[in-house]
Amino acid sequence: MNRRGELQFRPELKHYILPTLKYYLKLIELPNLEIENYIRHELEANPLLEEMSPDATSESDDSESSGDEDKPEDLKEIEELNIAELFADTPSAVYESSVEDFDPIDNVPAQGEKLSDYLLRQAFIAFQDQDLEIARSVISNIEDDGYLSSASEEIAAEGYELEDVTRIIKRIQRFDPVGCAWRDKKEPLFIQLEVLGCGPDSVECILVRDYLKDMRSNRYAEILKALGISEERFLKAREMVLKLDPKPGWRYSNVASGYVSPDFMIRWRDNRLVASLNDDTVPRVRLRRQYVEVLKNPKGVPREQLDFIRQRARAAQHVIVAIEQRRKTMLRILDNLLEYQRDFFEKGYNYLRPITMTEFARQLSVNPSTISRALANKYIESPQGIHKLKFFFNAPLGDTDKRIIFKKIQEIVENEDKTSPLSDTQISQKLGRQGIVISRRTVSKYRDLMGIPTHQYRCH
Repeated sequence: MNRRGELQFRPELKHYILPTLKYYLKLIELPNLEIENYIRHELEANPLLEEMSPDATSESDDSESSGDEDKPEDLKEIEELNIAELFADTPSAVYESSVEDFDPIDNVPAQGEKLSDYLLRQAFIAFQDQDLEIARSVISNIEDDGYLSSASEEIAAEGYELEDVTRIIKRIQRFDPVGCAWRDKKEPLFIQLEVLGCGPDSVECILVRDYLKDMRSNRYAEILKALGISEERFLKAREMVLKLDPKPGWRYSNVASGYVSPDFMIRWRDNRLVASLNDDTVPRVRLRRQYVEVLKNPKGVPREQLDFIRQRARAAQHVIVAIEQRRKTMLRILDNLLEYQRDFFEKGYNYLRPITMTEFARQLSVNPSTISRALANKYIESPQGIHKLKFFFNAPLGDTDKRIIFKKIQEIVENEDKTSPLSDTQISQKLGRQGIVISRRTVSKYRDLMGIPTHQYRCH
């Protein structure tokens, strides 16, 4: 048999994510407390990094007026060198593999796995390609209790088909813990019953759908009469319903402490509102000067040591640039939020302007997924109190301005019978009759924001 080797060339298009972008996408999701831990462990893991002194940090901040001047001095120095000169002796194949092998995020210790991390691990197994992108976007919008804070339409507006988003949400709802990504209070219960093998017409589903209020009031006789079932069958169904979890995310959420550290600050200074990052405790890092000198003049340095320094310098550079880029993005979001919601920060809740993350991203000319990642798990402190950043970005309620909803709720409460105040459900129903369709949960949230107590405490 005649065998011969043959060299063939085949054009191929591949999608690569630059290492700096990869780290940036990870870091932008982290709140300040986690960023601080991340940088501390990077300083321990990478000998080429050092923490900047307060004086050097303030000098760096003061120089943020143009171009490259806002980068640490040593980072500018290494970037001004020719890249080929720094890494000339390192083949590109080694460069790509070393980036994959060295992941700085792995140096951050586990502090009790978060719900989002747990769901993402399952998503990486269940999805790939665009489905995985959608899943990441969905999971970034899931609150600690499992509630999906963004509408399917808003997630689809990031560039996906609504049918694909709906399909991915249904898959995630069946991840462990079952029922996360719920939109109303009964949805996680129905999903859990489905997974347990209960059909939509089962006694268990009927109890959840129609008789939860009667069960809370122990009206068992009325339920038995309405359903026409035996007491034994009812008790069995009741036992299963009571074991369901209406907020499945709490079991996996790191909620040991109720302490909140705001990532952003908006305060009065010289009779005007000023926005700033609350990152005083976050270390600013740079490359150690002696290693920069080695990279500039490598003569006499053993090859093994030089390879190690180059590898660590490369990793350090990606991390430094990603951290600084994250900081710039956060400042840009904060400045634009202050400008858009200035009346709210100055005058209060009646002046809150409605906007979706998609619209806000369009104003900043960035991808909506960037905004979604940047807002995740972050808080802002202002003259109006402390809020999650996502408080300012809700799915649109038709064409209804939030200020109108606030005023309507205020009017309903002021005009209610003081001897028999309205519950949140009744307020929601009244708003519905006026053409404003919002859930009881939303009414409850808005009422709390306005400082209006529950109906039990409004009774005179």
